[in-house]
Amino acid sequence: MQEIVTDLKAEQEALDNFLCTLKDWQWDLPTPAEEWSVRDSVSHIAHIDEVAVSFLQGDYAALDEAAKIGMSFNEIGPERGRAMKPSQILEWWRDIRRTLGDHLMKTDPKARIPWFGPPMGARAFATARFMETWAHGLDCYDAAGVEPVDTDRLRHVAMIAYLAMPYAYTVNGLEVTSTPIRIELVLPSGETWSRGSDDADNIIRGTASEFCRVAVRRRHWKDTKLEVVGDEARRYIEIAQTYAGPPGSGRKPKSQ
Repeated sequence: MQEIVTDLKAEQEALDNFLCTLKDWQWDLPTPAEEWSVRDSVSHIAHIDEVAVSFLQGDYAALDEAAKIGMSFNEIGPERGRAMKPSQILEWWRDIRRTLGDHLMKTDPKARIPWFGPPMGARAFATARFMETWAHGLDCYDAAGVEPVDTDRLRHVAMIAYLAMPYAYTVNGLEVTSTPIRIELVLPSGETWSRGSDDADNIIRGTASEFCRVAVRRRHWKDTKLEVVGDEARRYIEIAQTYAGPPGSGRKPKSQ
């Protein structure tokens, strides 16, 4: 728990530092995601961090609310943020993420925590908060035309993508494959990260930077240099998904 929470805080700080460089008008720049602005993206992160805290406290009312209003649940944070100044949104997010970090550090790593997809172990739950912070942060960087600096913390996104492989099949209405798929990545430091059987015939190779962007559906795999070997690996890379809920349309290849 200490490792993932430490890395979560570092990722939050990195995004916070970037956001502090933006002028107020830049918070209303459109991102590539769901017709949201930078303001909307950060407000969404803050709201879902609030929801995460409530779940850690044993309050699961948000599950019923989400079931009633569907995808409109994701608009709760952005709607709240549209009535705030950028500085107020930052304070909102800073306050709740401090609380989130404190709760996560006190949580039994073996605890199972409900979520909008399958329940998760506490470490996976913290990893999901890391993944969502990074993914929505990418949208903010894109809006401002700034290239983020990737770190080896991306191993957490790669891990949740690997663990969520069965969910990606299920949410797309596909039978979960029994064919082993191996993922071999190079982290930004040059170190290697891999999961899956060594003798798998279906393999995805490349940089963690590209694979993780595909897995959070911020880039189409055909716009990367990923090496995808085998029919099942090619089927999986089309549906790879790290987050709970419908897959959405994803990003189209730039060539189209």
